[in-house]
Amino acid sequence: MNTIRRQLTRRLLLGMSLLLVIGAGVIYLTTGAALTRQFDDALRTKAMALTSIIEQDKDRILVDASDQIMREFDTNSRAAFFQIWRPDGSVVAISPSMRGESLPLRYNELERPEYWNLKLAPATAARAAGFKFQPHPANDSNETTAPLEAILVVAADRRNLDQALATLALVLAASSLLVLVLTAVIVPLLLRRGLAPLDRLAAEAQLITAESLAGRFSTDGLPDELASISARLNDLLQRLQISFTRERQFSDDLAHEFRTPIAELRSLAELSLKWPDTRNSDTDRNVLAIALQMEAIINRLLAITRGNMGLIPEEAQPVELAALISTVCKPLQARAAAGKLSMQTNIPATLEVQGDPVLLRSIVTNLLDNAVEYSKPGSAVQIQGETQNGHFTLRVINLVQQLHAEDVPHLFERFWRKDPARSGGEHSGLGLPLARAFATSLGYTLAANLDENEFLTLTLSGSKTLNRTDRPFSTAGQQQTSNQKNNES
Repeated sequence: MNTIRRQLTRRLLLGMSLLLVIGAGVIYLTTGAALTRQFDDALRTKAMALTSIIEQDKDRILVDASDQIMREFDTNSRAAFFQIWRPDGSVVAISPSMRGESLPLRYNELERPEYWNLKLAPATAARAAGFKFQPHPANDSNETTAPLEAILVVAADRRNLDQALATLALVLAASSLLVLVLTAVIVPLLLRRGLAPLDRLAAEAQLITAESLAGRFSTDGLPDELASISARLNDLLQRLQISFTRERQFSDDLAHEFRTPIAELRSLAELSLKWPDTRNSDTDRNVLAIALQMEAIINRLLAITRGNMGLIPEEAQPVELAALISTVCKPLQARAAAGKLSMQTNIPATLEVQGDPVLLRSIVTNLLDNAVEYSKPGSAVQIQGETQNGHFTLRVINLVQQLHAEDVPHLFERFWRKDPARSGGEHSGLGLPLARAFATSLGYTLAANLDENEFLTLTLSGSKTLNRTDRPFSTAGQQQTSNQKNNES
């Protein structure tokens, strides 16, 4: 954050310097132009006053030296100067203030005099104006003569103008420097105060670790913009906390699931090593069964992961749900009879969907297997199907025991079982999560609902046409998934 403040301070100072230089330059140029224009107007006024005392007497050009206007051009003044020429370049008159010097012969028309700066001895800075005009006739002249032309150059000391411009430049430079100094002092203070909420957020974020995801960013005293960001960060922390908690629970559940089979394998291995004569085919069968159980768990976990990531390719084929249900129910009849369960199927014979037969069979198998395993003895497992507006719905309904409404959201969690022991048997708590992963992969929806009479309804719904076959997958991934399909089926 200190680096950000320094960068912002440098950028603000650079931007302020640029603005001050441009602003001061504009002010100096416009003010200087206005003062120079005002000086030129005064200079032209002097020149026009001089033309009033310059007369034409026959072929001569005379200057009334007694006029009061001439006092400004006397020897002691050295504040104003003039010089008059004929068009042929001969000098008619020169002011006493020139003291033997001569002004440059530069001029323009009377309506547009030419102005320029010049230096007069001793080091006198002046500004001059020159134009051509016609002197007015002398009052006592009765003869009519051709009008003559004269050239008049008037100059004036411009040291006051230069001093005013220098003072203006000094004031602008000092003001700009003062503003920059104040900016360099005040801006860091303002930035430190303005960025204090960000500093606080950064400090709080630095304290967050995987073990402290329960903490939240404080929104007290934050501006609205940062308060909304803090709220979004809190939402992110909540999602991360849930994800980390779920993954930790998954790791604990996975360790719990493998603890028993690993212990059994270790026990069998130790017995075989300690008493080799007692080893028989039953030992090998037990080892194989345990290995197959662990392999099934791993395969199902991989299938769930691939399904959630959309890496399972689908092979679109027409599937008759009634025939599929009948095929899946046959191997479950013995277990259903042992639990005194009846299987009631109500599937239209014409209900056909376009989907992947292997994945559909895996979904239906897990749904029915779950229903047979956890139904109340003596109840019925109902299998219903319908189609409407290009969509199908498949429901598996069974009467359950010791399942409450708050348990329903956990049915699709990996390794979750109502039994607190969470172990033993051939059910690993992965059937329904696997069914949902495959359903999601096919673009279907799998949901659960428990009514007040303890009837659990698992509903599979989706379009009758498979529309998820455009996902890319590699040949190796396809072969591996095909092997998994064969294992699941």
